[in-house]
Amino acid sequence: MPETTFNADKIRAIDPKIRRQKLFRWIGKIAAYAVLTAGAVIMVYPLLYVVMASFYTAKEFNESVLGLFPVAKEPTIDNFKMLFMVGLDTATLGYYTNSILRTLYTTSFSCLSALLGGYVFARLQFKRKEALFLCMLATQMIPGILSVLPMYLQLRAMNLYDTWGVYLLLGGGALNVMGTFLVRQTLEELPISIEEAAKVDGANTACIIFRIVLPMVKTIMIYLVITGAIGVWNDWTTPFYYTESQSLQTIPSALTRLTAFAGKEGQLMDYPLILSFSLLVTVPSVVIFFIFQKHIVRGLMSAGIKG
Repeated sequence: MPETTFNADKIRAIDPKIRRQKLFRWIGKIAAYAVLTAGAVIMVYPLLYVVMASFYTAKEFNESVLGLFPVAKEPTIDNFKMLFMVGLDTATLGYYTNSILRTLYTTSFSCLSALLGGYVFARLQFKRKEALFLCMLATQMIPGILSVLPMYLQLRAMNLYDTWGVYLLLGGGALNVMGTFLVRQTLEELPISIEEAAKVDGANTACIIFRIVLPMVKTIMIYLVITGAIGVWNDWTTPFYYTESQSLQTIPSALTRLTAFAGKEGQLMDYPLILSFSLLVTVPSVVIFFIFQKHIVRGLMSAGIKG
């Protein structure tokens, strides 16, 4: 009987602790969801604002007092017609074409250099390899803005300024440092026995890289393709600093120039057009991210980054 009473008292003493733990867990979950919901609203609100403001005419937009959720009294879809019915606007079609071609070209060479560079630093043995690798990583500590003026002068001297040579040289002639680092880290976590067996069977280096190594690092390469394409698509600095012709502008640089030079004296600023034009930069990146976000996470996890 005393033993039964002891067990009952022990259970009654434990029950409040369990209830408190469950209560704290629920409070933690509610707080976490509240923070995530607030963050999602903050992230989505600017895009929603841009979409709603794009239905304004330039005159109504400049004469109206806008609230948190601007609603046009006389909505128009002319801005969206110019963006998506590109056959009506040859300039917009040119921006589309330049952005797509530059993204495809630069992303392809960037991923190729990452694959080859990662293989060299992970598998090949040569003197001062680690020192060279650290020097390569150290270049990432130099702010990119410091290279704008030297690059401008060099392109001028090479007669490449304001030509397609800017995109060809800067997009295909640079080593993807961080991509090389990630591929190297991934390969160092994988066994080399398969590659050695392929060498015994007579496979050359190109065959080993593209038929054996590439499938093994497929996850990180998909990550590099996605993030690289988004980065190039959103890049406005290269065409803005190193080109002048309208025919060479991409969507981000055209938007930047439109924003910089639209406020001329005596001219009505067409904010709705500028805002709707920014959707060309934002929407593709957002869509690509949400579709391929699993690949981005898996790519980083497969890199095997060690502290």
